[in-house]
Amino acid sequence: MKSTKQSAFKKLSLKLLLVAALALPELASAQTFFNYNQYGDVLAGFRKTGTSRGTYELVVDLGNVTNFLSVSAGSTITITNVSTNVLNHSFSTNNNNLQWSVFATFYGSVSSWSTPQGSFPVDTLWFTLPGTNVATQTQAPTRNSPTSQQNQKNSMLSVGANANTISQNLVTTNTDNNTVLVKESIASYPLNILSDFIGDQSDYTIGDFGPGGSPLASTVENTTPASFIAAQRSDFYQVCPSTKVDPITGSTTAAYFVGYFIFNPNGSMMFTRATAALAAPAAGSITSTATNGFSPLTVVFTNTASGSITNWVWNFGNGTIITNTTGGNVTNTFAAGGSYTVTLIVNGPGGSSTNIVANYIVTSATPTIRSTFANNLLMITGTNCPAGVQYRILNTTNVALAIASWTPVWTNTFLSNSSFAYTNTLTKTAGFFKLVSP
Repeated sequence: MKSTKQSAFKKLSLKLLLVAALALPELASAQTFFNYNQYGDVLAGFRKTGTSRGTYELVVDLGNVTNFLSVSAGSTITITNVSTNVLNHSFSTNNNNLQWSVFATFYGSVSSWSTPQGSFPVDTLWFTLPGTNVATQTQAPTRNSPTSQQNQKNSMLSVGANANTISQNLVTTNTDNNTVLVKESIASYPLNILSDFIGDQSDYTIGDFGPGGSPLASTVENTTPASFIAAQRSDFYQVCPSTKVDPITGSTTAAYFVGYFIFNPNGSMMFTRATAALAAPAAGSITSTATNGFSPLTVVFTNTASGSITNWVWNFGNGTIITNTTGGNVTNTFAAGGSYTVTLIVNGPGGSSTNIVANYIVTSATPTIRSTFANNLLMITGTNCPAGVQYRILNTTNVALAIASWTPVWTNTFLSNSSFAYTNTLTKTAGFFKLVSP
């Protein structure tokens, strides 16, 4: 059984490492060592325990979980960060008796994590369950309370954070220590290696992320046999906390089957996205109340998406992402001038569909307009106008008339320096003036 001192060390280590990572993001992005992103990076863990335990354990970064969620339904990709050479450096010349797992989560400083696939509630976990047949899916795991899943989340984050620390403590980067993998020495780091955070509190050979709190209901690790000659399968699930809405399925009860990993005797690994049982919804077209104007510009968006849809994820290109579960109108304000690409992703039980409209919303900074009147001369000037765009000055003696009924008295384009000037000789019947563009 692990000692109380060891468990206390792990909790303290996690806190310190997370604080350091958050306080110094510029160091994390500039490093050449293991580069773990606490917001959604998928980690693969490899270890041997018991009588088969060797000298090292291995942690590999497979990229962000959003990349795996974006793989087309039924498609298979090769995991390039895992290879025969990588494993041989840590586990000699064979992969027998090797415990392997894949898992991810994200740091819970906010109530949710907004991604192109939707907003995931805090304490969402992604992990594998070992299969017994490469052609058969395992039974989906149970979604647990936020408190319980938070314990497992902290253990998962500790694997990545401590792998980052070990990587930086090593002398140099090399084939066994770089941005995507680190070979952890059991002798040098007995309290910081993969086993210390994935292992059960009472039996470290069980990989259920239970060293300092509630463990998962079952192990996330698949173990290769003593004579590893046939491929193994582990199913990858998305497990939101109980009662929270899964942004992809809309469910508050069921775990979501993302796909499965295949691990081959030669050390190669592949991922297959789950095959959709239903047709993916169609994103349809995007319409809006305006496509251009002066900032701040408030725009109401609608769409013609169709099919079985659980949510609509809007990305407005200005840092705002809105997940809508009803399909109704959504509103966004573009505060600064610029050209914005609008993306709509619709998710459903059968998959997802995306519509991207490049440079759909174009806004300009609000012009500054001034007017002066002296000696029967009215002068209207402006700065910060959209250069080269046409403008018109309209006149009427009846301000209640519709704009279409006002009389144009001047048509021109804003100068290249974004300014304009207009002078009019006024009479007592001159009335009212209005600047419009275009």
